[in-house]
Amino acid sequence: MSTNGNFEIDRFLQAGSDALTDNITERLATTASNGLEVVDRLNDPDTKAAVLQLLDNLRDLHRSGALTSLSEVVDKTANQRFEGGILSTISMLGKPEAQKSLQLLLNVAACLCQQRKKL
Repeated sequence: MSTNGNFEIDRFLQAGSDALTDNITERLATTASNGLEVVDRLNDPDTKAAVLQLLDNLRDLHRSGALTSLSEVVDKTANQRFEGGILSTISMLGKPEAQKSLQLLLNVAACLCQQRKKL
C-alpha cells in the first residue's frame, strides 16, 4: 500500500510540475520579487512610520463613520444631475458651505505645496 501511495504522490508532484508552464513560472517569480520589494521598502524607518500613520488615520476615519459618509457623498454626487450654467455656478458660490468647501481645497493645496517645497 505504501508503494502505491508513494506512486500517487509522485504522480501528483509530476502533474504539478508539468502544470507550471514558463509563463506561470515567470509570473510567480515576478510576484515574489514585487513582494520582496514591498517588504524591503517597509524596512525603511520613514516608510514604516508613514504606513503606520496612514493605517492609524484610516482606522480613525472608519471608526468615526467618516469613510461611510464619504462613500455616500461620492455616490450621491455621481448620481446627481447638474443643470444650469455659469449663472448657477456663480449663484452657488454665494452659499457658505460652497465657500467653506473651496477654502478647504485651497488650504489643502497650499499645505501640499509647502510640504513639497521642503522636499
